[in-house]
Amino acid sequence: MTATETRLRVEFTAPPDHGEQRRIFKTVRRRLFRGCFWLAIGLALLAFAYTIVIVVARHRIPDLKPIGAVVLALLVVLFPRGLGARRLGATPTYFANPVTFEISEVEAGETSAVGHLSVRWAAVTSVVETAEFWVLYADRRPRLVLPRRHLTATDEAAVRQFMIGRNLVPEQTPEA
Repeated sequence: MTATETRLRVEFTAPPDHGEQRRIFKTVRRRLFRGCFWLAIGLALLAFAYTIVIVVARHRIPDLKPIGAVVLALLVVLFPRGLGARRLGATPTYFANPVTFEISEVEAGETSAVGHLSVRWAAVTSVVETAEFWVLYADRRPRLVLPRRHLTATDEAAVRQFMIGRNLVPEQTPEA
């Protein structure tokens, strides 16, 4: 170990909080479906424009196959949002238990009565930092969400410095 490396070991427990879990879900969902939302809006505008052009320019009823394909694409985009909301409401067991988070220089993980989830820092490709959470991504998918409000100021600074050292977060604090 060189002089610039530090040993990182942070452990904290988050009490059961259904509201916090809902905010975690919304934070991750917002990031996941931002692109899909604009794709859906674009497809809807294309279908609308197609219908207007056919009806106005050609004075006939438009072919329903392209419109049906757009409606199907919209359903494909919107279905995971509804499914995620239903799953969130259907898993009260997870939210009824305290969750212990462990952060070390090798991995970050969470343990609850439901099970254990961890992600190795070597697999983490990016970290999205909000005012409330750090969302750890591996393979462009959210793998772990660390709530920041349960960390002491010293532990938060240590974890942040560790992530800065791995080029996962920028050096300035987010404005979120």
